[in-house]
Amino acid sequence: MKKSEVFQHSVPLNGADPYREDESIFIDLPALVFRTWMKGPKKMSSPTVRESGGYTYEDYLTFPEDFRCEIINGQVYDMTPSPTSGHQRLTGQIHGLIWAYLRGQEHGCRVFIAPLDVVIAEDQVVQPDVFIVCDGRKIERTHISGAPDVVFEIASPSTSLKDRREKMELYERSGVAEYFIIEPDAGFIEKYVPIEGKYGRAGIFAGDSAFFIDAISLELRAKDLFAE
Repeated sequence: MKKSEVFQHSVPLNGADPYREDESIFIDLPALVFRTWMKGPKKMSSPTVRESGGYTYEDYLTFPEDFRCEIINGQVYDMTPSPTSGHQRLTGQIHGLIWAYLRGQEHGCRVFIAPLDVVIAEDQVVQPDVFIVCDGRKIERTHISGAPDVVFEIASPSTSLKDRREKMELYERSGVAEYFIIEPDAGFIEKYVPIEGKYGRAGIFAGDSAFFIDAISLELRAKDLFAE
């Protein structure tokens, strides 16, 4: 694997439609840029290049601290630039509603917000926007070790395909019981749950329509998430 193939931006290339699976949405960064990152003020050792097997959490820990990325199936996905203000407002709203509810409950579930590393496997390291963990043994000081029970991802034109393809497949086979994809521009929420071992869409919610987060027995209205 060449250094120029290591880091990839999840953004459309040459105007490619990010919702079409037959077009690449990745831009390879040249090795020169890779070396520039590694020469920053907090210089770290460069990742070990492997001919097979891809990249792991051990490699992830050697990356520059200011380089936000995820590893899915051993492939590194660049998460820069930072999310938009609207994305962060929505993320905070979801986290706040769930946190306020859990605060008054007597069970072990906890809600977390990105950026926090979720190490599902050695070659699977992600940062879901909002997620719930009900097994306290998975909660480490620096990261979550294992799959969350519930995941919310806020889609954007540059991430929607990854959310619906690579991440959905990862969450499905890792045992995430409830996967929510939020489309902020369209103002609706999709919920996916395992049906005979595969994710099936449990519903699309908008406006006053209510949905349940089954893991914590919480009912919310779709419009509650989009409140200004």
